[in-house]
Amino acid sequence: MKKITIALLIVMVSLFAISCASAPAPAPVAAEPDKSGLPDFVLNPPMATDAIYGVGFAKQSTMALSIKVAETNARADIASQIETTIQEAITAYAQEAGVDDNTQLISFVETVTRQITDTTLSGATPKSRVPMDDGGVWVLMVYGKESLVGAFEDVAEEFERNPDAQFAEFKAAQAIENLDHQLANNPTVSTPTK
Repeated sequence: MKKITIALLIVMVSLFAISCASAPAPAPVAAEPDKSGLPDFVLNPPMATDAIYGVGFAKQSTMALSIKVAETNARADIASQIETTIQEAITAYAQEAGVDDNTQLISFVETVTRQITDTTLSGATPKSRVPMDDGGVWVLMVYGKESLVGAFEDVAEEFERNPDAQFAEFKAAQAIENLDHQLANNPTVSTPTK
C-alpha cells in the first residue's frame, strides 16, 4: 500500500510540474527577405548619435559618373537632415459665370512646394557603394560628429550680428540707462498709512 501511495504521489507531483511548465515560446517569425535587390541601407538607413548618414542613387552613362552623382545625392540627403527650408505657395482660383440655371464654374488650385538646403559639408565620406545590375549605384555616406561640430564652430566664427539685432541691443541698453537715471534722481518715498 505504501508503494502505491508513493507511486501515486510521484505521478501527481510530475503531472503538477508538467502542467505548471510554460508552453515553449513560439519560434520567431522571420521577416521576408528583401526581394527588391536593394542594399539594406536603402530601405533601413543607419541611425547613430555620433553621425548622420545619407543615401544617394544615380544611374549615368559611366560607372565613375554614377558614383560621383550618387555621392552628391547622398551629401544632399545629409544636408537636408541638417537644415532645410520649406517654401510653399498655394494658388486657388474660382470663377462662376452665367445666368439663372445656366451657370458655369471654373475652378483651379495649384500647390507648389520647394525644399531648399544650403549647407557646407566638409568631411562627409562614402561608407558603402553598391553597384546594381542595371548600371546604377547606391551610395551610403557618413558625416561624423567631429565634422559636424567643426562645421558649427566655423559658422560661429563667421557669425556677424545683423543691424536689427544691434539696434535692439542698443535700445535695450538705453532703456536700462534711463531706468537707472530715473531711480537715481527720483527715489520713491513711501509713507506708512495710518
